[in-house]
Amino acid sequence: IVLGLALLTSWMDRRFAEHKLHRSEAYLAEAQRLSHTGSFGWRPSTGEIIWSDETFRIFQYDRTTTPTVELILQRVHPDDAPLVRETIERASQDGRDFEHEYRLVMPDGAVKHVDVVAHALSDQSASIEFVGAVMDVSDRKRAEEELRRSEALAEERLRLVVDTTPAMINTHRPDGFLDYVNKGWLDYFGFSLETALDRADVMTMSPPSKADMHGGDWQPIIHPEDLPGFTSQWKSMLVSGKPGEREARVRRFDGVYRWHLFRAVPLYDETGKLVKWYGSAFDIEDRKRAEEALRRSEGYLAEAQRLTRTGIWAWSVTARRSVYWSQENYRLFAFDPEGGIPSDEAFYQRIHPEDRDRVRREVFLERPEEGSHFDVEFRLVLPDGAMKYVRSTGHPVRNASGDVLEYVGTSIDVTERKRAEEERERLRQAQEDLAHVNRVTTMGELTASLAHEVNQPITAAVTDANACLRWLARDDPDVEEARMSASRIVKAATRAADIISRIRLLFQKNTSQRELVDVNEVIREMIVLLRGEATRYSIAIRTELAADPLQVMGDRVQLQQVMMNLMINSTDAMKDVDGTRELAITSQPADNEEILVSVSDTGLGLPSQQADQIFKAFFTTKPHGTGMGLSISRSIVESHGGRLWAGRNSPRGASFYFTLPSKAQVPDKPTVPA
Repeated sequence: IVLGLALLTSWMDRRFAEHKLHRSEAYLAEAQRLSHTGSFGWRPSTGEIIWSDETFRIFQYDRTTTPTVELILQRVHPDDAPLVRETIERASQDGRDFEHEYRLVMPDGAVKHVDVVAHALSDQSASIEFVGAVMDVSDRKRAEEELRRSEALAEERLRLVVDTTPAMINTHRPDGFLDYVNKGWLDYFGFSLETALDRADVMTMSPPSKADMHGGDWQPIIHPEDLPGFTSQWKSMLVSGKPGEREARVRRFDGVYRWHLFRAVPLYDETGKLVKWYGSAFDIEDRKRAEEALRRSEGYLAEAQRLTRTGIWAWSVTARRSVYWSQENYRLFAFDPEGGIPSDEAFYQRIHPEDRDRVRREVFLERPEEGSHFDVEFRLVLPDGAMKYVRSTGHPVRNASGDVLEYVGTSIDVTERKRAEEERERLRQAQEDLAHVNRVTTMGELTASLAHEVNQPITAAVTDANACLRWLARDDPDVEEARMSASRIVKAATRAADIISRIRLLFQKNTSQRELVDVNEVIREMIVLLRGEATRYSIAIRTELAADPLQVMGDRVQLQQVMMNLMINSTDAMKDVDGTRELAITSQPADNEEILVSVSDTGLGLPSQQADQIFKAFFTTKPHGTGMGLSISRSIVESHGGRLWAGRNSPRGASFYFTLPSKAQVPDKPTVPA
């Protein structure tokens, strides 16, 4: 029984061990299958080869096949077969471990990559046996190949990006030696890649030696004026290992220098060691030119503002304050630019107290969102007590939605203009006074003639009045005759009243008023007034006036004064001449929508040596003349938009001509005497 139990126990132990071994072998086989790793044993002395199931699957041989070296070589890729045969032969001879990769060609033409590793064992008889593993690494190889393709594609894409980037890209070793440049770099300088990489001196900006010129006339690529600063900074960066940038002019392959912005950034590894410099250079020539043009423009604008005394400002609706003042604006309002833009309250303190409320009402500050334009003039009282006149204009700036964002405007110093206007007004007043004196003086010289002109209708009226009385005093009153006499009295009195009215207008001192005036009527009115003077000196008056009215927009009294001065001058010129004495007056339409009036005489004519002086103030050929008549007449005509000139008549005498625009617009502010 004891022996039986012992045998049973031994049998059970053996069965349990066998079961455990089978289970272990199953685990190993499954692991090999999953990892695509087969095992093998090989005795070179006998040629015996033992394969695991996975090894059979890898080589795609049936398990009934007896593995041999020849069977293995049949599966090896032809290109790899010599190396595999050599490895097997060397291993069988020297008995050393070996490892190598090679390709297998399957019966269906598929290619596998396998990695074989073997370890040599020897027994007591010194017989060598190799135990090893063969791993199907086709998936890994495919992944590696795909990775290589991806990396190559990525590298190619990166190269294309770098080469098409509108910049010069380069890299340097830690010591600054150039080791890569992109196509833009080569194209700009006209170098080949080999030439560029052979030249550390290109980027250190030193001209190469004659032996290195390859037949070319090499020059530093950085402008000589920029070179010292550039090289100094680059060397400092190499020492400090810190990034930097600098602008410099760079010489192109054709010798033209263009501005570039250089940047260089260091790359450090995980240990903090500098391994590479990455650099770029961007062409900023257009920007530099634009900046220079902008600087010039700003300079011109600032100078123009200074010369015209015009300041520029901007006021933000959101911030409710000024956000920009030009330098001239500071000067205009006497604020220090160092103190920044003044507040609105400080600004208003500069405005004359009498103008502040009006300015607040007329500009945008009370209702800025409405976006109204404004144009306002006001006075400033500066810290030193001086006073200026300023004209400020502004308009709103809107966004796409129409909301007002800010106001932009100008402030103009109009002090000199104001003073000029005041001076012009004083001059106008003086001219008006002088013209009035001229009219009064002239009328005074015509007292006898004017008295005669007035006396004639009065005498006629008295005569008709007496006749009327006689007709009514008869025993049988003749009412019809009396009525006719009374009518003549009315006409004579009206004529006298008209003459007196015209004389009174010429004596009055009134502000100039423009209206539609018929020049022919003005001529006829002055003939009425001056006929007596002409008759006194046996002067015949001949007129040739346009049939239709010749209307101009003008001041009647001023035009009467012109005609009076010209007719009196002609009359005075004929007082002492022998022969025919004729005063001819014509009027007619002229070109360019003008009218032409001429006053001609048969008098002494223009002074031979001083004909160009007659329109100057205070020039006269008369013993008791003021020399102002023709000067004032020319001023009046020119203020109406016309011109006045003179010419000689043949055989004697002179003619005066003047033109006036037909129905011209009234000037806003007449500047000629009334």
